[in-house]
Amino acid sequence: MDRRVVPGLVAGLAACALALGAFVLRVPFLSVLAGGGALAAVGACLQLLKAVRAAEEEASGAIALTTVRDMQLAAEHNARRVVDADTGLPDGRFFDLAVDSRVAAARRHLWPMTVVLLEIGLAPDVHSERAQTDALAGFAALMRQTLREADIACRTGPRSFGLLLEDTSEEGGVWTAERLQAALSRDVSRICRLTAGVAAYPSHGLSGPHILLQARQALHRASAVAPGRGLGRVEVASADLG
Repeated sequence: MDRRVVPGLVAGLAACALALGAFVLRVPFLSVLAGGGALAAVGACLQLLKAVRAAEEEASGAIALTTVRDMQLAAEHNARRVVDADTGLPDGRFFDLAVDSRVAAARRHLWPMTVVLLEIGLAPDVHSERAQTDALAGFAALMRQTLREADIACRTGPRSFGLLLEDTSEEGGVWTAERLQAALSRDVSRICRLTAGVAAYPSHGLSGPHILLQARQALHRASAVAPGRGLGRVEVASADLG
């Protein structure tokens, strides 16, 4: 009980006792006066109780709102932790987890899923950190324009990216990489090289880690080829389920 209510209750009880005594002693005026004082004291106590309860509810609501806001801030903080600041794309940690979930979804729906790993090379005159950031951001924007809404693009390294193409075979993965090369060929001022490694479920593996390994090996082979005509090689993993 709130301490502010105690004096009012004491006054009310005293007034009630006085009214009862006046009634027993048959003093009408005193009985009426005491009874009125008792009712006033009890009414004041009830009003104070309502005010106290309202204040408590308001405080509880404030605590609840603070808790919800803290949860929102925590969620936003966690989201920022897996997003690359330069490109706005999810980072490599998200990509590694997403590979497993997309392979599991492909297994449930009985459709193919393709991993495409990309490595870009910046033009020789792109020296400053600002210029490099602009080049990466521009390439991220190009991928958003080229890919479907269901596809996932992530930045997996300083100059590497990963794509997850749902309901797409390895031929579709090669076509996507070549579309990106064609788009880049119209603007070679910042990015002069794009190599790709492609691996698909179920053609090149039945688990996320194995498919990812196959895609990395394919990218390594593509990057090892000396630059020639065009922006770079697109290599497909070998059909080895291992």
